[in-house]
Amino acid sequence: MRTSQSLWMALSLTALVGCATSGRPTGTPLEDTDWRLVELNGRPAIATGGERGAHLRFARDSARVAGSTGCNRLTGSFSLQGTALRFGPTATTRMACVDAQLNEQERALLAALQATERYGIAGDTLTLMGTSGALARFAASP
Repeated sequence: MRTSQSLWMALSLTALVGCATSGRPTGTPLEDTDWRLVELNGRPAIATGGERGAHLRFARDSARVAGSTGCNRLTGSFSLQGTALRFGPTATTRMACVDAQLNEQERALLAALQATERYGIAGDTLTLMGTSGALARFAASP
C-alpha cells in the first residue's frame, strides 16, 4: 500500500512540475480559439456591426493568424516559444473604412501586433503584451 501511495505522489509531483515549467499560460488555448478584441491600449474596443468586429484566430498546424481589424481582413504568421509570442508581417485587405475611429483602431491594432513580445491567458481572456505592458485584450468567442 505504501509503495503505490509513494508512486502516486511522485507521479503527481512530476505532473505539477511539468505544468509549472511548460511556460504556457493556463486557461483557454491560444490556438484554434476565436479571440474577439475587447480592449486596445487601455480603451474598450469599438464594437462594429460587421461579422464579429476585430478578432483573431491562431492556427496551430500552420503557425498562421487570421482575422479582422474591424474594417479589413488580416492574415500573417506567428511564432511561439513558451509565453513569447511574435507576429511576422501581416497582410490586410485595403477596403475603405468610413468610420475614422475604426480606422484609428485598425492602425493601433496592427501596431500592437507588431509590438507584441509575449502573451498571457487567464480564463477566457488573452492579453498581448509588449515592453510597456498590456497592448490588447481579447475574449474567447463562444
